[in-house]
Amino acid sequence: MPTDRSARRVLSIAMGIAAIFDLTGMTVYSTMRPVLPPSPPRADDQDPFGSAMSTIMSAHREAAGRARDESGETLVA
Repeated sequence: MPTDRSARRVLSIAMGIAAIFDLTGMTVYSTMRPVLPPSPPRADDQDPFGSAMSTIMSAHREAAGRARDESGETLVA
């Protein structure tokens, strides 16, 4: 029968593994950062939130146009 200790043990192992991967990722990123290409220039009039929202909305329109139910009828968004 599982006890309260077994759940803590599993959680502590999972947290330990996550910490190892987090430190490894940070080390790799900081090592590779000088080699990475520069980010593309951003338009001054468009903030990151607006850019992300326009991408989401265009993808939504595209997906809604292709949506069909089980009978094959096109669903109206």
